[in-house]
Amino acid sequence: MYTYVQPLVKEDLNESFAKEYQNVKNILFNLLDSPVKYTQHIGGTRHFNYATEPILDVLVGVNNLHDITALDEKRLNYAGFYRLHHSYKKKVVMARFNNLSELKQEVRLHIIQLDTPLFEQYQKVDQLLTQDKKISQLFSTKKQNILKHVRAIRMYENQKQSIFEDLSRDSN
Repeated sequence: MYTYVQPLVKEDLNESFAKEYQNVKNILFNLLDSPVKYTQHIGGTRHFNYATEPILDVLVGVNNLHDITALDEKRLNYAGFYRLHHSYKKKVVMARFNNLSELKQEVRLHIIQLDTPLFEQYQKVDQLLTQDKKISQLFSTKKQNILKHVRAIRMYENQKQSIFEDLSRDSN
């Protein structure tokens, strides 16, 4: 897998991320026996309130996280999505890559059980970053500080997740 943070982008002139979100949403809901009950385009590529990686992030809601097992191993693989094996807490993350040699992430699915604190946290933080300019500026500054010290994608994502948790906790 591509091990570095991809160069950040600040805009999407062709609205390609919004169009690709619609394509991914259609794939997820049209899979045979799909357990997917909800999708939402989240993250910087949704609103570009701050510079972001050129990765479409999609929040995917399912009734039970165990329902994803069959979908994960078969149908999503056929659609080009592969599970990222990392110690994620109470979620499954799958990604679609640009190709199978360079492995740059293009789309990331954050699959979480509906009606859980984690699902609500994702929605709350996304709403804050979309609607509150002050919070999105703070997030942008913290993200840029991470990039000054970390280039590896895994360390970057872990530190960014800590910022999300802080934002969620501070907004209560």
